Amino acid sequence: MESIVYNADCIDIMAQYPDKHFDLAVVDPPYGVNFKYNTYEDTEQNWYNLMNRFIPEIKRISIMAILPSCSIKKLGWIYRNHEPDWLINWYKGSTGHAAYVGFNTYEPLLVYGKIKGIFLHDTIKLQNDVKMGEFNHPCPKPIKWYQHFYTKCLPNGGKVIDTFLGSGTSRIAADKAGNIDFVGCELDKDYFEAQEKRWNNYKQQLTLQF
Repeated sequence: MESIVYNADCIDIMAQYPDKHFDLAVVDPPYGVNFKYNTYEDTEQNWYNLMNRFIPEIKRISIMAILPSCSIKKLGWIYRNHEPDWLINWYKGSTGHAAYVGFNTYEPLLVYGKIKGIFLHDTIKLQNDVKMGEFNHPCPKPIKWYQHFYTKCLPNGGKVIDTFLGSGTSRIAADKAGNIDFVGCELDKDYFEAQEKRWNNYKQQLTLQF
């Protein structure tokens, strides 16, 4: 299966694809909480600007798209401007992150569209055991997070896109899931090169196993 990645702006890449080209998009955009990125200023206002450009396009090119709401307080804005079809509750357990009432144990995931014939539980229980800063990324997701949606939504394989490739976790998860054509894009050159190194190391390890 193909695994194609671009060191480019995802808005430009998405514009090249026809409507509903991808079966699934599972993406992890910047959160607008002032994380330190090399080529993107992660302010709340920049997040709103990005989502206004991003969400209509990811909905256009994907049959189904799943992405974090990027904080509880943004949900009101999301529903007013880009209402999702559903929410999935990602229960992480006690993460140590502060919430308004004390401790944050879950994160709402936005769902746009649905792949015909698949059925998901709207709560997943998966601990985020990846440390902040691991793989030279401020907020990486675990491989199992992507794998969960790839295998549940595409049991027979399909076409997947990740528009915020970051450290390349989704690319590895797609390869592990099997029977998936993967497209990823990452704007930042340093992150892109880091995920390329991680990907090559991963493939080398697979070769050594056989």
